[in-house]
Parts: sequence; structure tokens; C-alpha cells
Amino acid sequence: MSAPFEPLSPVPTDVPAIAAPRWQRRPEDRPDEIINAAQQVFGEVGFARAKIDDVARLAGVSKGTVYLYFDSKESLFREMVRAKVVPKLAEAEESVRTHHGSARDLLVSIATGMFRRMGEVGLARISRVVQAEMGTFPELARFYFDEVILRARHLVQRVLEIGVTSGEFRPESLDFAARGLPSLLVHTANVQCFYQQFDPEALHDDQALAGIIDLYLYGVLAPPRPGAEASHA
Repeated sequence: MSAPFEPLSPVPTDVPAIAAPRWQRRPEDRPDEIINAAQQVFGEVGFARAKIDDVARLAGVSKGTVYLYFDSKESLFREMVRAKVVPKLAEAEESVRTHHGSARDLLVSIATGMFRRMGEVGLARISRVVQAEMGTFPELARFYFDEVILRARHLVQRVLEIGVTSGEFRPESLDFAARGLPSLLVHTANVQCFYQQFDPEALHDDQALAGIIDLYLYGVLAPPRPGAEASHA
């Protein structure tokens, strides 16, 4: 059973999250510190309400220092996504490229990794911000779609294509199946993260993941070939 998700907490306004004195920090560390602070601020208060002052305070730097590395709140959001979300997708893409074995095992591995990562509170909050606010910020919505949503779709689609080629998956409705799995994983991770505490019949994270995988596999697995059962009897 995975550890329960931590509850949301307000963005601190008086105590820097990073306690080390500025003179002890190397300049090359500052972008990462700022991005870490931005992830928390965006996740806590949303994109529209987030202020560079809050990010700077949480990172323990001046507002001017933030602008030395990121010229706007929009560019900070983009770089935060590229630092926190995109590398995980790149790792998954590499695992698909180097996988040897059944497509079913690969699909389960990819689904498990995506669910675990989206269940992390920081990433779940960013996903919630995107769903709630990006309609108001079309340029950022386009960026997130291209960098994250479309890339995740193509990742799943590649796994499904491998399974179709091997005869493990049926070829029907692959276009929707590639869209459906990431959506199901993200939605369920968000429910587990933010609503589990209110659910009198809540599932543990492992139960939720097992249900997703079971339901999805029944949708994409190819039926046994005629005579296959007899040959294994």
C-alpha cells in the first residue's frame, strides 16, 4: 500500500522554504531552487493568483534574482513543467525504446510509472492547475498540450502499436485507447490525491491502479486465437 497523499497547505508568506543563507548557495543552484518554489506556489494558489514575489520569498531570493533567470511568470511556468514533468516522459520513452519482452508487461509498467508520478502531490497539483486555469491562458495550454499531453499520448500509442504487431493487442480503436489511458490515470490520481479523504469507500492507491490496469487490458487485449486454449490443455 502506498503512503497517503499529504494534505494541501497554504503557501508560507513569512518563512523561506530554503533556510541556507544566500552566500552559501552556488549561483548554478538558484534556477532549481526557484523552480522548486514555483512548483509549490503554482500548485497551491494556481497560475493566475501566483506572484513572482511569492516564488522569490519561498526560494529565499530577491524578486530581481528570479527575473535574472526567468523573464516572466509564463516562462517560469514553462521551465517548471520542463524540469518537473518532461524528464519523466523522456525516461518512459527510453524504457519503451529499450524494452524486450511482452507488450502487455510494457503497458503495465508504463501505466504504473505514470500513475505513481501523477500521484505525487506536486505533480498532481500542477495537473489540477492546468485543468482549471489553462482555458484562460491559451498559449500556456498549447504549450502543456504539446509538451505533456500529446507526448504521453504518443508514448502509449507506441506501446499499443508494439502489442498489435506482436498479436497481443487488437487493432481496433487504438486512437482512442492511446488517449484514454493517460486521461484515466491522471483523473484517478487526482481523485486519490484530493478526494480520497472524503470517500467513505476509498480505495488504496494500489487498488485504484490495479483496477485501471485490469479494466484497460480487457479493452485492448486481443482475444485468444482459435485452438489456442486446446493447444495449451
